[in-house]
Amino acid sequence: MKNIFYLFIASLVLSACTTDIQTNNPAFQAKFNDATWRANDARVSIDGDGRFVITAYTQYETIVLRASSSDLGTYVLGSTNQDSYASYDFDGLEFSSSYDTSLFSGPAYKVSNIVNVGTGYANSNNSQTTPVTGSGSGLKFAIETNVNGNITKVSIVSRGDGYVAGDIVSIVGGDNNARVRILNTQQSNGEIVIEEIDNGKYSGTFKFNAVNSSGEVITFSNGVFYNVSGAGL
Repeated sequence: MKNIFYLFIASLVLSACTTDIQTNNPAFQAKFNDATWRANDARVSIDGDGRFVITAYTQYETIVLRASSSDLGTYVLGSTNQDSYASYDFDGLEFSSSYDTSLFSGPAYKVSNIVNVGTGYANSNNSQTTPVTGSGSGLKFAIETNVNGNITKVSIVSRGDGYVAGDIVSIVGGDNNARVRILNTQQSNGEIVIEEIDNGKYSGTFKFNAVNSSGEVITFSNGVFYNVSGAGL
């Protein structure tokens, strides 16, 4: 059933993509897995809490992008701040499925911040971690340190599994007291970037991975919304 669903989606996406975004004003489009996806209509609203919401439609599909503010800036998806959120829904022709960027367990995708820089560490390309909160395992970092043995930079070299956004891990080595917080996971991540606001018309970019209740992941990349307002496309 899953393969049939994806084949059907691909055929709809490809049939909808006959022009380039430069010829559409306003516009909303992205790369959906391996094919271009373009909305038939898209509309912007600001909810009662001041959050930016853009809803894009085709005949059977709906994408919702929500940012925690309507100001210019970058809004991270899949983090503990669920005021910034993306979802994709398909409903039609005997198929129905929903995907979103809620808090899902999986391999770590990005780290949020160094909670404690620690002491006694040295540069390493393969530092192991242990969980402080949560139950993930296998996450490894490359770390950079200063002359005092404090960690100044971490980058993921092995994502591990079983992590949830907000989990904190301890980096093995030194005095074993460095702590890092996980921002989001491989299944649920992305960003919305509001780049321009002109007389109520919003332009920017987006990308996200979203997951359904069965753990299946879809990817939207190279997303663009251009001059979208409450009046739609």
